[in-house]
Amino acid sequence: METTIKAHKICLNPMPEQEAYLRRAAGTRRFVYNWGLDQWKQHYAEYQAGQRARPPTAYDLKQQFNAIREQEFPWTHDVTKCVIEGAFDDLGKAFSNFFAGRAKYPNFKKRNKSHESFYIANDKFSVGDQWVTVPVLGDFVLKERESNGTQTEKIRNRRKYQRKLGKVNLAEKLRFVVSDCSKKAGKRRQERKKVSSPSVKIVVATIGKSGGYWYISIQVAIPRVPVVNTQPALGMDVGIKESAIVSDGRRFENQKPLSKYLTKLKRLNRDLSRKQYDPDTKQGSKNREEIKLKLARLHGQIAHIREDTHHKLTTAIARTCSVVGIEDLHVKGLVKNRKLARAMADAGLGQVLRFLETKMQAAGGVAVLVDRFFPSTKTCSQCGHVKKRMPLKYRTFICMKCGVMIDRDLNAAINLEREARRIVRDVLHLPVPDSGSGRT
Repeated sequence: METTIKAHKICLNPMPEQEAYLRRAAGTRRFVYNWGLDQWKQHYAEYQAGQRARPPTAYDLKQQFNAIREQEFPWTHDVTKCVIEGAFDDLGKAFSNFFAGRAKYPNFKKRNKSHESFYIANDKFSVGDQWVTVPVLGDFVLKERESNGTQTEKIRNRRKYQRKLGKVNLAEKLRFVVSDCSKKAGKRRQERKKVSSPSVKIVVATIGKSGGYWYISIQVAIPRVPVVNTQPALGMDVGIKESAIVSDGRRFENQKPLSKYLTKLKRLNRDLSRKQYDPDTKQGSKNREEIKLKLARLHGQIAHIREDTHHKLTTAIARTCSVVGIEDLHVKGLVKNRKLARAMADAGLGQVLRFLETKMQAAGGVAVLVDRFFPSTKTCSQCGHVKKRMPLKYRTFICMKCGVMIDRDLNAAINLEREARRIVRDVLHLPVPDSGSGRT
């Protein structure tokens, strides 16, 4: 049976001792990645000079690191071996993407600037009702307690006690459960969030820190269920004033979370700049670390508000259409406009398009990317007349040929719907669904 990979990101509530292990594991992964990148550059230079018979690979570098690990880097044994293996896997993927033209040349990961995370293999951890066991965590915490003298009570079953210390609390249960799919979900929120499947296989887990909190993303493989989508076709135009305008007349408000908390962000950044910091040792005062944590959590709150809004928006659209036409925007180029850069970043248009493509596939629909040079805004949705110019300050489209007056964003959404139906019919050679806007 064909399977699909799904993920559930859950917030962790670790103890201070457990958080110290998570930070060490993330730091070890960063060190190993940088070591591998440095060795890769050296080996590749030797290969070009004819001193090596073949170019470097991530597998060869991992074998080289494991050979010298015991003598030169014994402190890497304090964390699970999944951290080492995951770092070299990341390095191999980074160079694969570079040679394929999908990414730039890999750079060294910097402390306090790179994303702190590490992988755990599916056979090294287990998930319970509302907890997860992290490998080597219990042994690390117990050794720290014994070295500090805080472990005074006698341990009868050391292995069982280590397993207890290795459990990290989860903020919620894993939503993927093995049960009968024919049963209806309950009315409670936890019951409604459950995804029932005949079989659930955990593939891998990633633990990382974002917005001042630790999270675990658990990926599972579940059977793919074929979905027949009989909804009509729609067009969607994204923007700054409103997040999305659909060709059937629906409008989704842009929450603008960054603008809402901008004053608070400025105040925290100003407070952070006034705290003591030594650039030589890269160490700051305790008050600086507290302000830094508050700032990180505020950034996380802003990102979560934006992400929640986009999830609700794209879910509502994916459930009501079988084909949706969206413009293939050049988001990086739009952000370079200094007058609109902050508003464009606050709108998160790239995230909206990414969510919509994923959810349309899950709903059995198709997200059609219309060429970015298609004149959706300058074309009249009534007669097809194309204007030469349509500046951003004009919010109403007035056709000089047929005289129709319509909102410019709604006009663009209708044109995107028609173009998407044409691509489905002429390029993809699929059945053309009905028009959601009632226009042909």
